Amino acid sequence: MSCILTVIESKNKEIKNSALELLSEARKISSKRNLDNKVIIIGEYEKNNSTQINEFGINALLTGSTDKISKYSPELYRDSLLHTINELKPEIILFSGSAIGKDLAPRIAANIGYNLVTECIDISIIEEGYEIKRPIFAGKIIQTLRFNKTPIVVSLKSNSFTIEKIEENEISIKQIDVNVSEDKKLPILREIIQPQKEVLDVSEASTIVSGGRGMKEPENFKLIEELAEILNAAVGASRAVVDAGWRPHSEQVGQTGKIVSPNLYIAFGISGAIQHQVGMINSKCIVAVNKDKNAPIFKFADYGIVGDLFEIIPELIAELKNK
Repeated sequence: MSCILTVIESKNKEIKNSALELLSEARKISSKRNLDNKVIIIGEYEKNNSTQINEFGINALLTGSTDKISKYSPELYRDSLLHTINELKPEIILFSGSAIGKDLAPRIAANIGYNLVTECIDISIIEEGYEIKRPIFAGKIIQTLRFNKTPIVVSLKSNSFTIEKIEENEISIKQIDVNVSEDKKLPILREIIQPQKEVLDVSEASTIVSGGRGMKEPENFKLIEELAEILNAAVGASRAVVDAGWRPHSEQVGQTGKIVSPNLYIAFGISGAIQHQVGMINSKCIVAVNKDKNAPIFKFADYGIVGDLFEIIPELIAELKNK
């Protein structure tokens, strides 16, 4: 086994930040372990995508994008990847923590007999092999696993790794075989229904404005939405308000929602329970507004305001509009 294989996704012919995190981590591992750095891209692909990823020390880019594999099918993606994996016999395979990555990683590991680690937040190279950390019990405990030179499949927790580029290099691009039996009926993803109003994805946004139970009722999220629009930010929510049906699950930030790492995270009426903290603790700057001075969120926020959010948000909106 002489290579590391990274599986990245292309959505709407664009490479997402979660894929760039994978590539950055793969480059570090390949450098320390002296492995060939090979990448396979699945989903809709254009050659322009290679310009997004040519600063990560990739030796070879393998594309599995054809008319047959443009839409997600668990069996088709699995079989296409297995064909390539059996040829390359990689030492370690990396997947993103996206919905597709979480679905594919265990399928691949089970079919090739590799060890599987999900929700990874750190990978260290040790003399015997790898040391990998992952949160368990809703993030209350960090589990450390060691693998002594045994092949592994790892899915990385999105927004848990930094993106570090190096100098550009030429990438060898090769189309992989996609063998599909005409008689075999496979389940495929036919359609993704987007919200009527196009909104920023919290997992990709550089600024997020979130609301919790302190918003009191769903209609009050209009304040959050107005502030987010002025800041060109995504709207986030705590688990409590999502469970209450106030906001869609796509906006939930936390251990059971989405992990985010924006430059600025503003939390209104969110107490800062451990499951929410796990989801946003990697934010560059955290601003918390809560009328309870003892709210846990103030212990890890960079800036805290003890006050009534229904007074603070309108003043903030007015001030930003004047600017």
